[in-house]
Amino acid sequence: MKRKEFIKRTALTISIAQLPLFGESNDGKEKENITSDVTSPWLEAEDLEDYKTLVSAYLTKPTELKLQGNWSVGKMFAHCAQSIEFSMKGYPEMKSSLFRGSVGKIAFSVFAFKNKMNHGLEEPIPGAEDISNTTEIKIGAKRLLQAIELFSKTPESSLRPHFAYGDLTKEEYDVAHTLHIKNHMERLLN
Repeated sequence: MKRKEFIKRTALTISIAQLPLFGESNDGKEKENITSDVTSPWLEAEDLEDYKTLVSAYLTKPTELKLQGNWSVGKMFAHCAQSIEFSMKGYPEMKSSLFRGSVGKIAFSVFAFKNKMNHGLEEPIPGAEDISNTTEIKIGAKRLLQAIELFSKTPESSLRPHFAYGDLTKEEYDVAHTLHIKNHMERLLN
């Protein structure tokens, strides 16, 4: 067996063996603080169009939004926008092609199947410009709206690979971005 083939098989075997871990929170602490019995339109959104509608409605009739943790709502909105923007212009740092083709693909498949993503909710996108925690909610919300609008107009052939999941179709990217936003909105306080 060639070395490259051995490495790919080993990585795939290890990633499959760890599949149950993808359903768990990264540090265990975040999951304890999240209330799952709260119904919110922010958690029921099914695609980016739903989030576009929710953010637009928020901007026309602002209500108080607060998140658990250290990130402000404005920073969180801008962070989600930043991820969508990178899907169109390219992510600043990429995981290895081996990771993207194995572990990353499996992680995305599990998240899409479960319709739920779990990731470090206060971790910046690798290599991305830092977003100030003082970003105003309206500024972050407008940036997110602009990113969603631009994404909707971008042809699939212009999309760039995800830093961890690799090449995604436009529909898969919509799922990834929607699950990303939804995961952050799980920290929304009433």
